[in-house]
Amino acid sequence: MSNSNPSPKERAAHFIAQLRSVRNDRGSLAALRRGLSPSTVVDAWPVVARLGGNIGQPGESVDVDIAALFALHPEESDARNFGVTCRDIAMAASSDRTLPESYERRFRRLLASGDGPDLSRQLRSWVRLAASKGMSVNYESLFADLWNWRWYADDIRVNWARAFWQAGEFTATDSPNKTSNQPVIL
Repeated sequence: MSNSNPSPKERAAHFIAQLRSVRNDRGSLAALRRGLSPSTVVDAWPVVARLGGNIGQPGESVDVDIAALFALHPEESDARNFGVTCRDIAMAASSDRTLPESYERRFRRLLASGDGPDLSRQLRSWVRLAASKGMSVNYESLFADLWNWRWYADDIRVNWARAFWQAGEFTATDSPNKTSNQPVIL
């Protein structure tokens, strides 16, 4: 990172690139997974620091949280935000192409997360679900969102919610009503 104050996206790209370098290092991944718990997070700190991240407690250090989640499930996607990932997970459990109520409740709990530790616990649950359903996560986008959470949490929640419930979006099978005077959002 060449400039002294990189943007959250630049910071995310750099740190995720560093995480990719240990994707096949079972020892490092095991240490990073220990960053999920306040009682074992100290085991993750040397690896996070070696990768250029800031150390801290789960829910208080974006680097520790993302590193632990990545180590838990290092499969990456290009989803535009975490709401898309949550929707994909929920739809994988749906038999009728509607969002299951249990996943909607779980997603609302994620959106209601106030502080870092609670958000970290909710994300851990969703990443474990992603792993169990064979879904991938866009860790660069998630890193940038977590980095900005303390300043823009409401905006991030709205963006995730729009993606999860596809508010104002059309899927490939939808077609806008041409006779309506309602605006079409693409």
